[in-house]
This record gives sequence, C-alpha cells and structure tokens, in this order.
Amino acid sequence: MTFPLKLLLAVLALAGLSACIHTPVTLTVAEAFSQGPSVDALPLNPQLRYLRVSTQGRTALMVLGYVDPTDSGPIETWYSREGEVLRLQHGRMVGTAGLAVDWRAVRYTGLPAWAEMAGRAAAEFERQRDEMPGYRFNVADKVALRQVRAPSNAALAGLKAAELVWYEETVLAAGRPPPSARYGLRDKDGVRTVVYGEQCLSAQFCMSWQTWPAQP
Repeated sequence: MTFPLKLLLAVLALAGLSACIHTPVTLTVAEAFSQGPSVDALPLNPQLRYLRVSTQGRTALMVLGYVDPTDSGPIETWYSREGEVLRLQHGRMVGTAGLAVDWRAVRYTGLPAWAEMAGRAAAEFERQRDEMPGYRFNVADKVALRQVRAPSNAALAGLKAAELVWYEETVLAAGRPPPSARYGLRDKDGVRTVVYGEQCLSAQFCMSWQTWPAQP
C-alpha cells in the first residue's frame, strides 16, 4: 500500500467512513472505468468533497485529503483510491503524482489572481515545472492568459458551458503548440471561483477536473 493511499484511508477513517463496497471512496479506478455504475450516479458522502476527474476519455472521482495554507493561497490535495494525486491552488494545477505523465511540482511567477482578471483582457506570467517520466526539472514556460468564449468541447457534466466565465492559457513558444489549459469560473457571493479546469501535461496526455457534484 502506497503512502498516499495510507494517508487517504486515515483521512477517511477520521471522517467516520466505513469501508463499504462500491462507495465513491472505495471504488477503484478500474471499476469506475468498467461496467460498474457511472461515477456520475454514485451516492456521495456529504462530509467529503469530491472532484470529477477525466483523463483520456475515462472518468473517476477523487476525494479531498487535506488543505495546506500557504502565503499564496490554500493548496488542496486530492486522492483517488489507487493513490493518484492532484494538487490544486485556486483551481490551477500545482502538482500531480501517479499519472501517466506527472508534473510533480509547478511554480508560478507573476500569476494574476482570478479577481484581477475580471478587469483585464489578458495577462502573461511565467511557469516552472518538474516533469516525469524523463526527469525534466525546471522546465520554463511563458504563458498567456486570456478570457475566451464558452467552449463546445469541455468535459463538463451537469452544467452548461455558457453558465461559466472561461479563460484559456497558451504557452508562448515557436513551432509545435505546447500544452495549454482552460478554466471555467463562476461568481458566487462576489467571489470568482474555478469549478472546472483542464490541463494538457503533454501533447498526448490531457486531463480535466470539476468540482462535484455540479452546483446549478
């Protein structure tokens, strides 16, 4: 049993969960992708927070393990039962583990807050990432962020793209287009929050995540 999985099970125990078969937490990735019940129809534990995560046309649920406060905002660490890890800060990926392609750590410089983007057409910032496999460290990108129209091909469930405000990130580089990202935000109580995100970690591997269940 991997350390992330041990930690996840400990968190769930503290939350008072029992190891029931076919609950969102105990459902394995393989079961979620096979002929079992759709993850969209699974009953959820109201004591937990979930992400609906899609990769390569497959969908599973992840559960929030813990939140780390930092000077630049809280970092959420999400787990699947199999030990895959997704770390998000303000809805943007800051690290993964256990995926076919991992960005183990992502660092941003000059990144504007979502509230700042409400009054701006576009912005630029710098990003550094450590990528596996291949042991690529401190890969540097200059990234442009701009508001875009609602897309027609987002992996949204339970929401219409037109209900959200959309932003797209594009890496500024010559030649072959590098990995990019897209975010759907909603205004709630005067705060603009990411409810959907997608990121390509390579030209062949992309993933999306959505706060779950969808809130109409």
